Amino acid sequence: MFESFGRSWQFATTSYKVLWNNKQLIVFPLLSTAAAAVVVASFLVPLWATGELGQWLDNAQQQGGAPADVGMYITLFCFYFCNYFVIVFFNSALIACVMQVLNGEQPTIQSGLAVAARRLPQITGWALVSALVGVALRAIENSNKRAGELIAGLLGTAWTAMTFFVIPAIVLEGVGPVEAVRRSLGTLKSTWGTALVGNFSLGLVGLVVLLPLYLVAVGLAVLGMMSGSPVAAAVAFGFAAIVFVLASAVSSAAGTVFTALLFSFATGRTVPADVDTTMFAEAFVAKK
Repeated sequence: MFESFGRSWQFATTSYKVLWNNKQLIVFPLLSTAAAAVVVASFLVPLWATGELGQWLDNAQQQGGAPADVGMYITLFCFYFCNYFVIVFFNSALIACVMQVLNGEQPTIQSGLAVAARRLPQITGWALVSALVGVALRAIENSNKRAGELIAGLLGTAWTAMTFFVIPAIVLEGVGPVEAVRRSLGTLKSTWGTALVGNFSLGLVGLVVLLPLYLVAVGLAVLGMMSGSPVAAAVAFGFAAIVFVLASAVSSAAGTVFTALLFSFATGRTVPADVDTTMFAEAFVAKK
């Protein structure tokens, strides 16, 4: 466990170092957030205007789960598909840029988007699979208030672990959804310790790196409330929201970079030249 922590900590710090040296990569999570907001609005506004949203919320509050609504599940599937598509697309572009960094090249926003565009069939296929799984988990959750939520939570956690390396497999190897899951599982078998502890390490590094930004956001919000002026409060909250979004984008990007670095090394590719690979090599020996 201590060795896994050491490896994951170095990968985590390297992830933030890659972002620091290539600050333009933060654009991808920002674009993903903006696109996801557009997707949410495009579904939420019509549902609210027609009254469907209120009806579905009322049904969701019923004890023991609400009767299946075919229209709701179809809409939910379409929403999941659109949302997953934009998230996977921009994450794919970010991973493509990370690989350029590992190859000693200078990444650009255009080059990352170009790689993601070439993977549109695979990204679309994975968005479809993810949407189907998401709807299935929601159906299980709605089937029984308590047991359904527990089962859906366990299955969702397992699915997240199984698909940890799916997007890197799609971007770097151009495989379809089924093969991507198989590749993800194969890679996860040799990296589960580093991947598991890595999330904790990323959180610690992120706390050190991003805490000043979050403190600035909180400080601006407090000043806005203390100002007594609606205009000043609105401006302060606006700046606080911008700082918070930027900090969240950095954290999200670091997580994607970490996944790309780990997948790259585990599959025999490269890592940055300033990273000591000795301890990493021990992480990926064949399991007996």
